[in-house]
Amino acid sequence: MSTSTSARRTDPGTGPPPPAGAVPVSRSRAAAALCCVAGLVHLLVAREHVEVWALAAFFFITVSAGQLWLAQALWRGLNARLVPAAVLLTSGLVALYVLSRTIGLPIPAAGEVGLSESHHAGPQVPGGQGNGVPVLPGSGAGTAIATVGPLDLVCLVAQLGALALLVGLLPAGQRRSLGNLLLAVGLCGWVVWGLVHFT
Repeated sequence: MSTSTSARRTDPGTGPPPPAGAVPVSRSRAAAALCCVAGLVHLLVAREHVEVWALAAFFFITVSAGQLWLAQALWRGLNARLVPAAVLLTSGLVALYVLSRTIGLPIPAAGEVGLSESHHAGPQVPGGQGNGVPVLPGSGAGTAIATVGPLDLVCLVAQLGALALLVGLLPAGQRRSLGNLLLAVGLCGWVVWGLVHFT
C-alpha cells in the first residue's frame, strides 16, 4: 500500500513567481513609507489652514489623501503601469514646492491670511522687519514666497526619496525617457526663471 500526495514539493524560500506587471517589493515598500510620511505632513499642515484659508486646506487634504492612497498601493504592490503617473505627480508636487519657495505663487502671503505662526513662519529677528526671506527680483506684491520650516524639509526629503525610488521601479526604457523628460522640464524652468529675472 503506497500513499501519494498531489502537492508538489518546492524548494524552501521559493514561492510563486511575481505576477506580471508587479514591482520589486522592498523598493516599493520603502517608497510607500516615504509617501506616507509626506502625506501625514500635508495632513498636519492642512489642519493649520482650515480656519484661515479653506482653499489651501482643501489642496493639502487632497494631496494628503492622494499620497496616503499611493502609499498603501505601493505597500500592497502597485501595478507597474501606474508608476509613471506616480512619478509625474510626485515630481509636480516637488516643482510646486520649489516655486513657492523661490519665485512665489499668486496666492495671499502668510500674513494676509493669518498664518504668521504657521509651520513655515520663520523666526523673527528683534528689531528686524519681515520674516527673513530675501525679496527676489520680479516677486511682486501679488505673490507669496513662503519660508522653509522643519516640516517643509521633512516633507521635501520624503518626496524626493519617494521620487527616486519610483523612478527606480520603472523599466529601463521608461526610466530613461521619463528621466530625460524631467531633466528637460527642469532645464526649461531654469531658463524661464533666468529670462524673467535677468532681462
